[in-house]
Amino acid sequence: MEFGYRIKNEWLLDDGVTFLNHGSFGATPLKVLQAKEEFERRLEREPFTFFIEEYNVLLIESLSKLAKFVGSKEENIVLVENATTGVNTVLRSLEKELKPGDEIITPNHVYHGVWNTMKFIANRTGAKAVEFDIPFPVVNNELIIEKIINQITPKTKIIILDHIASPTALIFPVKEIIELCRSKGIITIIDGAHAPGMLELNIESLGADFYTGNCHKWMFTPKGCALLWISKEWQSKINPLVISLFHGNSFQEEFAWTGTKNPAPWLSLSPAIDFYNALDFTKVREYNHKLVCDATELICSELKINEHANYDMLGFMSSIELPVKMKIDEKTTMELRNHFMKKYWIELPFHIFDNRIFFRISAQVYNEIDDYKKLVSALKDFITKNK
Repeated sequence: MEFGYRIKNEWLLDDGVTFLNHGSFGATPLKVLQAKEEFERRLEREPFTFFIEEYNVLLIESLSKLAKFVGSKEENIVLVENATTGVNTVLRSLEKELKPGDEIITPNHVYHGVWNTMKFIANRTGAKAVEFDIPFPVVNNELIIEKIINQITPKTKIIILDHIASPTALIFPVKEIIELCRSKGIITIIDGAHAPGMLELNIESLGADFYTGNCHKWMFTPKGCALLWISKEWQSKINPLVISLFHGNSFQEEFAWTGTKNPAPWLSLSPAIDFYNALDFTKVREYNHKLVCDATELICSELKINEHANYDMLGFMSSIELPVKMKIDEKTTMELRNHFMKKYWIELPFHIFDNRIFFRISAQVYNEIDDYKKLVSALKDFITKNK
């Protein structure tokens, strides 16, 4: 299957918009949406029969395909709505492991929703939520590991680490950090929100205590589908956020049923993985990685600004500083997004990191380099008008 504009009709994306923000919420292919709708029709034709007789069989099929896709044993993986839910699930269950003075640490590349969760849990337990600095740009992985080593203290109980950081798009050397933390008895929670579908995962081999990641971003499932992997030693101590009928049963039974909801996004994992496999994972990764690197080089060269990461530390996204002095607040970032959408018809996210404003580009198989040339023209026009 050819990539670029020839494949864009596989999605419902607006032809009038240059869509450079697959990273925020993903984009589900039409074939997968149709499969989701068929699951919903099956449910509504005979709801009781569906939930009692069909749901568990379909869920096991989804989990089996997902486990193979991400390198997990089937018995160690469950589904949740999103990676934030995954982190919340783990931290709420770990409250009893925390005592006053314990530290929950994370780099400043953390997703803000996760940081809020850390503060919430710290307030409930008397523990301390610690966000430490890893400068951006980052020269190499050794610097990241060094910064983490320097941050760990005898009070460090839990570390939460992005596999791919949302604000900076950096791929963190999680395996090496997990090994370091395990040697010191520190619990590791990996927020892999962007990893499934972007990286060739083998979750079992990482050695983390917990791993969560979205399937609706780079794996093409409908919104509301994410994985939560829990190591064997912790499964008996972790409960879903909602306690329901199967509390006290097996780990997977508890998570499979937390009350009535639309299970179609979870059941759509199977057709989404089939769609992804038809594209060929190796080809997808090569195309998207090369495209985002070429786009980053183009943008930085044309705007005469510095690049912020080595290309081997990027996946399918890149974060670039906006070379315009503006007020640093969340209102400004949303105004920038709205301006680029309404003025140039480019969907592009802006965010604050280290008291600077960045924009983040994504590359997906429906994009071509001409999309980023349009962005360069828009950026030049915007910069000229805002000097």
